[in-house]
Amino acid sequence: MEEVALITLHGMGKVKPDYYDELEKELKKELGSEWTKVSFQNVQYAPILQQPEDELWQAMMSEPSNDLDATRLRQFFLYGFGDAGSLEHSSHRRKDKYLAVQTEIFKTLEHAYLDIGENENRPVIIIAQSLGCQVISNYIWDAEHGLNIFKDYSDDERKESFMKLKTCENLVTTGCNIPLFNAGLQERKCFPSPHPSFRWDNYYDPDDVLGWPLRQLGDSYNLLVRDHPINAGGLIASWNPFSHGQYWGDKDVIKPLASIIRSKLS
Repeated sequence: MEEVALITLHGMGKVKPDYYDELEKELKKELGSEWTKVSFQNVQYAPILQQPEDELWQAMMSEPSNDLDATRLRQFFLYGFGDAGSLEHSSHRRKDKYLAVQTEIFKTLEHAYLDIGENENRPVIIIAQSLGCQVISNYIWDAEHGLNIFKDYSDDERKESFMKLKTCENLVTTGCNIPLFNAGLQERKCFPSPHPSFRWDNYYDPDDVLGWPLRQLGDSYNLLVRDHPINAGGLIASWNPFSHGQYWGDKDVIKPLASIIRSKLS
């Protein structure tokens, strides 16, 4: 029986279904046979957002008069900020995409709940990349305040506690861009700690313009977050925008995460 649930959330941009492969491979190396005690579950919300982005990209590229340069970088920004902008718009107006993304997290947690034997006391660890950090932050906020998918939610007390992440002891964020969503707000509020032992470790590369420290967002963030500057991607990728996708194979993320997982196992 699995003893801990590890939930992954991908970031912005054009995401492959196996986005977690490198993370899984490196954690298996670190944990060895202990990996069998981990319920490894992966949130897949990219398909909700990518179809209209694919259609727009193809329309842009098939128009000869556009004559676009730097297509790789353009695609990176179109898909990345298209994801972020679409979710932000949906959260305030038509909520269909926002709710669909939150539902994907909920369904993934349901799989984890079954894996751990429906034991609500089993710890949950979440690792989120880039836009996924804002996505999981929204989920925890909504769960705490009974909003959106939690507005009329009621279930068995044990399952409800698990689905609302009341057993989430660790949140690990990489390349987090929450400041891009709330920098213009006069007062920025973080979600309340979901668990008495909750710890939030935020890893960012100072060369990654899409990855940010969080403690300066305000007192509520400063109380929860520990910021860790690292050099993601080594010499080749660490100095350019594509370092944003290098965190989950970096030893400065893998080793602390493996240590967290190991500390939860019997």
